[in-house]
Amino acid sequence: MIEVSIIIVNYNSTDVLINCLKSIIHSAFDFNYEVIVIDNASEENINAVEKEFSEFTYIYNKQNLGFAAANNIGIGESKGKYILLLNPDTIVNDNSFQPMIQYLDNYDDVGIVGCKIFNADGEVERSPHTFPTLLKEFIHANELIKKIIGYESRFAGFLKKIIRVKSLDSYWDHDNTKLVDHVTGACMMIKREAIEKVGLLDEAFFLYNEEVEWSFRFKKAGYQSVFLPESSIIHLFGYSTKQRVQNQTINHLLVERYRGMFYFFQKHYGLFKLLMLRLIVFQGFSLRFIVIYLKSLFLRAEYKNESIKEKHFIKEILSLVFMRNFDWRAKE
Repeated sequence: MIEVSIIIVNYNSTDVLINCLKSIIHSAFDFNYEVIVIDNASEENINAVEKEFSEFTYIYNKQNLGFAAANNIGIGESKGKYILLLNPDTIVNDNSFQPMIQYLDNYDDVGIVGCKIFNADGEVERSPHTFPTLLKEFIHANELIKKIIGYESRFAGFLKKIIRVKSLDSYWDHDNTKLVDHVTGACMMIKREAIEKVGLLDEAFFLYNEEVEWSFRFKKAGYQSVFLPESSIIHLFGYSTKQRVQNQTINHLLVERYRGMFYFFQKHYGLFKLLMLRLIVFQGFSLRFIVIYLKSLFLRAEYKNESIKEKHFIKEILSLVFMRNFDWRAKE
């Protein structure tokens, strides 16, 4: 009997995928598992990877279907009691998954478990988060405010000590087991029986926020999500996307982040909150556009191309404000 089905969606991440698969093989797991690699139409050829790790299953998509759809394909092919979504830019160890299995075995009302995640420098990532709120999105859309009280700032940790705001719940030591709204899709283990009740990932999301929305549906169905520090992995954050979306790099991935957020609000929060989100994004990125435009007037010629690109992607984000259908597969 297969205990865990490890599903890895790959997109142009050959080097780290090899290291990830090696770490799985070298880990002394005391349970039966399978590994399913879904290649999302990478430009890089992973046939050599398939030859080197021929004991695993490989599925090749003819086009990039997005993170949610690719994982759903893997879930459909899997046989394990538990489903583990794992990023290719991760390194696992002997004890990465066993505590997660035991926790899911022991608690019927827990549907999802996440683990402690270290970056390449040994620092702990803030991997569990609260569900989206208008306050969080206001902070995210306004770069100056984000720098002051965002995830990377010390001031937010200070605010957490003096005021109780759920949006600041990411600021804790990550050393204790805790009920959370959602854990990161980089490493999340889910009960198959819970998936059968809740349903698969929503394929209207292309990249970002799909695991947030999935966890939201799990919670509505009565299942808890839990952060478990006894399990841990190393995450080479953003390797395949070549960026950290938290740092507000202005490119097409940030556009997809906001497309997914608009869709989440539309699906779960109603028209009023969706309207407020539209206003917040319009305000924040209109201001950003003005600032970048003014800066560009004083830039040397060699730096103007970057400014032009940023303004292009801000226009794409602003165009989302006026859309009715946020499904990435749809055409307005």
